[in-house]
Amino acid sequence: MKQLALYLPCCYPNEHQFFSILDIMEKYHVDVLELGIPVANAHMDGKIIQNSHKQVLEQGFNKVYLNKILQQIREKYSFKVVLMTYKDGLDKYHLLDEKMDYDGLLCVDRMITLNDFPSPIQLYNENISNITLQEKLRNNRLFAYCMSGVGKTGSFDHVPINYIETMQRIRKHSDLPIYVGFGIKERKDVVEVFKNGADGAIIGSYFVNKVTTSTLEEVAAYIKDLKSID
Repeated sequence: MKQLALYLPCCYPNEHQFFSILDIMEKYHVDVLELGIPVANAHMDGKIIQNSHKQVLEQGFNKVYLNKILQQIREKYSFKVVLMTYKDGLDKYHLLDEKMDYDGLLCVDRMITLNDFPSPIQLYNENISNITLQEKLRNNRLFAYCMSGVGKTGSFDHVPINYIETMQRIRKHSDLPIYVGFGIKERKDVVEVFKNGADGAIIGSYFVNKVTTSTLEEVAAYIKDLKSID
C-alpha cells in the first residue's frame, strides 16, 4: 500500500490549530507525520519552513513543551511520528534521549547512526556517492528519504525526475521502502511518483503553506483527496 507523509513543524501555527490538523490527518489515515523540530537557522530549508520555525520559536518552544506534545501525539493518534531536525535541534532538545517517544529521526546536517538511535532515517539524492549511499543504508530504518532533486525545500516549481535513478541505486542494496519528497504539491505529483515506483510521498513546504493560507475545511479536502489515490 502506498504511503503519505506530511511535514508540519511542531505546534505550527499554534498548538490548537496544530492538533486540529493532526485530527484531520488521523481521520483520513495519513501514514506518517514528519514533525519539524524548530531551530533558529534552518539553512537547508526554504523561506516557508524557515518562517514557520521562527513563528514556533517565538511562542516559547522548548524541550519540556516538546516532550509534552510527543506524549499527547502518542496517546491520541495512530500514524508514525518521524522527527526532522538539524544538529542544533538534536542538542537543544536532547532528541537522542531514549525517554522521548517517536518512531524515526532524520537530521539533515548530521548522519544519525544505529549507535545513536534505533531508527534513523537518511536523505539520498542523485549526487550521493555509492560509498556514502551504502553507509547510509546500513544506518537506515523505517524508510529511505529520496529527494526528487538537489535543492532547498520549497524551491521546486515542479518535481524533478532525478529521483528515479536514485531509487534504482538504493534498491540495488536495500529493500527499504522509499519515500520521495521535495517539490511534491498536488495530487498529480503524488500520482506521478507512485507511478515511477515510490512507496511513499512526502509533502513539506506546500503543506505548510496550505496550513498557513487555508481553512481547516480546505486542508481536510486536500488530505482526503491525496489519500484517495490508489
